[in-house]
Amino acid sequence: MAHVDIKVNGKAYTVTCEDGQEQRLTELAIYLDRHVAGLAETLGEIGEVRLLLLASLTLCDELFETRAELFSKSEAEKSDAQDEASALHLTEEQIELAVSRISTLTDRLRAAG
Repeated sequence: MAHVDIKVNGKAYTVTCEDGQEQRLTELAIYLDRHVAGLAETLGEIGEVRLLLLASLTLCDELFETRAELFSKSEAEKSDAQDEASALHLTEEQIELAVSRISTLTDRLRAAG
């Protein structure tokens, strides 16, 4: 396990992570710190625990909205794929019908000839 020193709201913390994840953890801490700083600037002195709680809640809200958007997008793409599959199915049916008609005409021509 790796140890990473991060800073959030001016306070230093040492956290552990899987080896190789140090850079990612550092990036997440920077993102969190910027978010906390923005809230602190807007809300003023409300206490560190409350500030971190509000930061967590607003980041969860951001996560939930992003998930909902991705789900909606995924459902729309799924619907489009189903529409395309339906269109292809109709095309296959039309081809089968055309092959059947051609076969019937061929049989008639052989019988007449």
